[in-house]
Amino acid sequence: MSFSKNFKHYRVFIHSQRPSSRTGRLNSKMHQTNAKNLVLTQWRFINSLKKYLNKISKSELLDSALNKEFAHFLQKLQPNIYGSDLIRYFTQESTVMEETKTQKNQQKVQNLGISLPNVLDTLKTKLGGEILKPKESLPKWLMKPVIPKESLCSKTTYLLYSIKTTTDEGIRLTKINEYCDHLKQYPDAKHISVREGGIQTCLKIRHQEKNSPIIIGALNEVLSLLGYTDPVQGAGLRILSIDGGGTRGLLVIQMLKKLEELAGKPVLEMFDLICGVSTGSIIASLIVVQRKSLDEIEKIYENIGKQVFTQHPIKGTSSLVWSHSYYDTALWENLLKAEVGQETLISTQRRPKTPKLLSVSAVVNHSRLSAYVFRNYNLPCKVQSQYIGGSNHQVWEAVRASAAAPTYFEEFKIGNTLHQDGGILVNNPTAVAIHEAKLLWPHTPLQCVVSFGTGRTVPNPTDTNVEPEAVSASSWKSKFLAVIDSATDTEGVHSMLSDLLPPKTYYRFNPYLTEMLAISEISPEKMTQLKRDALMYLRRNEEKFQEAANSLNTKRSSMQKLNDYIHLQMEMNGLISSKY
Repeated sequence: MSFSKNFKHYRVFIHSQRPSSRTGRLNSKMHQTNAKNLVLTQWRFINSLKKYLNKISKSELLDSALNKEFAHFLQKLQPNIYGSDLIRYFTQESTVMEETKTQKNQQKVQNLGISLPNVLDTLKTKLGGEILKPKESLPKWLMKPVIPKESLCSKTTYLLYSIKTTTDEGIRLTKINEYCDHLKQYPDAKHISVREGGIQTCLKIRHQEKNSPIIIGALNEVLSLLGYTDPVQGAGLRILSIDGGGTRGLLVIQMLKKLEELAGKPVLEMFDLICGVSTGSIIASLIVVQRKSLDEIEKIYENIGKQVFTQHPIKGTSSLVWSHSYYDTALWENLLKAEVGQETLISTQRRPKTPKLLSVSAVVNHSRLSAYVFRNYNLPCKVQSQYIGGSNHQVWEAVRASAAAPTYFEEFKIGNTLHQDGGILVNNPTAVAIHEAKLLWPHTPLQCVVSFGTGRTVPNPTDTNVEPEAVSASSWKSKFLAVIDSATDTEGVHSMLSDLLPPKTYYRFNPYLTEMLAISEISPEKMTQLKRDALMYLRRNEEKFQEAANSLNTKRSSMQKLNDYIHLQMEMNGLISSKY
């Protein structure tokens, strides 16, 4: 029952207990019974009021002065019951719970000379009992803005309309940036925008503003937030996948240099989607986000390795005991912030010709281990990936989570999830990359998938020639290491993909090493030997590299370009809502 009805019932009851001029006063026994009923009704009323206030406090509605029914109800009571300040507080104009409007409400309340704690104290004194105190401030990742659906629809539609109708370039850029922030703050606005023709509007304006790279960049970010993806530049999907392996990532850099040399173009222009795990995530981020050359990346690698993987054994062992990390995690994070950057993943789409970027980590505090994909894009509406993930993280956070190798660095906490090195679950992320690519371009065939490993050793043939009498129960250590080796195996994924993908589409490069190095190896002699192994592998497999380079250089046909143009015109004119 609402408070207004409850109060009306209370007034009717009181009126019925008043003495009538025709009947006179009731006898004393009936009067005592009615007095008890009156007291019970009063207590029901007070308890109902307390429950309502508790409900308001729990849902955090007090801060925006919201309930009209409750304000109307309180106006019917005498001020000496609750204090006059409460009416003045609750009768303020209700607003949407946004940061700017909340500040205006707080200013209004300050001008009235009252405060919410004073109002609550008054209620506690008059009614008795305990009013719930406001909740403690939550961390930023838990603070989700609350806005009525009607208001969200209205604001989204208004921003789209203002972008569409504004002719001034400066104002239009401001509105696009505001719209971009709106989509990031309210994820539900994505579906409203797509339904209201947001993709169509952005595509049309992007076509009109060909000579304004700043506006085009802002619109590209908006389109990525809405889940729209432009057609690929080649004949089909071109995917690059890089395994984990610590400082052995130096092998990948040498192989990428060879691929660039044969293809005649930088890595950034050869692929539509680049995916990395652990050390592969570092290389991918430096290529896509920082636009570094491979020579620059090699120097960065050597510099980071020398700083991070230099540790005194005593200090490292004590750190391992106390924080489960042998190396200095704080130093590692600072280096990542400086080298790969602190911008958000989705904002990288403002740069021209930016491939899709994925970094894979492993979430370890859920009921089961699960891969987490850090993306610089959003998936289309009504499309769901097999892997959880997000695009609102900073680039260095994605790399830090993906490369949080157990015992080497501390786990990385983002919100309510704990991340460790993605290599413990998906050390060869090629299958993840293909899965994500097919969600973005469902009707586009695979053109070329290039997968780089970080080295392997030749199997020891003596392992299978074990005498029967030498077989005995294995130790816990050997069991554990066997499980780790199985989980981090990269060749199992390679064998599966080589059987499933069409011929001359999938290329896997994973050099044999003279010696399998630890992921923290920085010895100059070992690194020199690593480069020699890479050089020998490149010479033996140059024909295969040339074949991959030729496949990557296959251009889009004239018929494909014509289909893309027709499809784009149909989208801009509203004949189709989206290609997805």
